[in-house]
Amino acid sequence: MKLRHLLLTPVIGGFLLLTACSNPFLPTSGESSTPEVSPEVKAAIEQYVAKVNAHDAEGAGDLYADEQDFQWIENGRVEYETRTAAITGLTNFFGGFPESHFEAYEVKVSMLSDESAIATFKFTQTVASNGQASLKFEGTMSLALADRGDGWKIVVGHRSAATFPH
Repeated sequence: MKLRHLLLTPVIGGFLLLTACSNPFLPTSGESSTPEVSPEVKAAIEQYVAKVNAHDAEGAGDLYADEQDFQWIENGRVEYETRTAAITGLTNFFGGFPESHFEAYEVKVSMLSDESAIATFKFTQTVASNGQASLKFEGTMSLALADRGDGWKIVVGHRSAATFPH
């Protein structure tokens, strides 16, 4: 009996020690290591999609950051290096394809800080012009956004087609 108590004591002691230990680096139930997703970020994305579908290049461009680090990337290639160039590109696109439509879905936003976020979503775009045959393709878009005081702005945009137009 004495030998059994001698064996059980370290086993029970070790078990109690393990259950009492916790990882001090894990957030407690009330803490969060990342900021809560800002509703303003989601609103900026919805506004951008609405401006694109209204064929309002200047309005969409209002959501582009006006700074030297701005970039718009298409299928792995830097297409526009300035806000002005991106607005001009949109203006030309809308002029050539006035019946085009853009749809964003499965939008996911990750807050990097209270002032920066990354948004990713899938899209479907129909490119059409004056009743001519239309092309439809799908892809993924990523937007790096920053709160610049006057609202959330797109600092870097990347759009890649997953399927070729059909």
